[in-house]
Amino acid sequence: MKVTVHAGQRFLERVMNKERFSYIDIDFAMRYLVKLLKDVVPIGSATSFVLPCFEQYRAICIEGRIVTIIPKDRASYNDKKSKYRQYMSI
Repeated sequence: MKVTVHAGQRFLERVMNKERFSYIDIDFAMRYLVKLLKDVVPIGSATSFVLPCFEQYRAICIEGRIVTIIPKDRASYNDKKSKYRQYMSI
């Protein structure tokens, strides 16, 4: 599964509580997420699922790519689906 740079940034900000980070940190976070999610198989073209080992966060997956990480208690993902689709078309 592929992980976007945006998802790496959000992982560092939201899960790891980092305010400042470098490109190396983002790259490390992306590689970590790839390893963490290697056994996850998303169903459908757009889905969200609980991030393994971090139960308070969800990963948003569109067309086989993790595009962002959000808190589990955040508003419904379906309300924001068009925003993420628009992001993927760039």
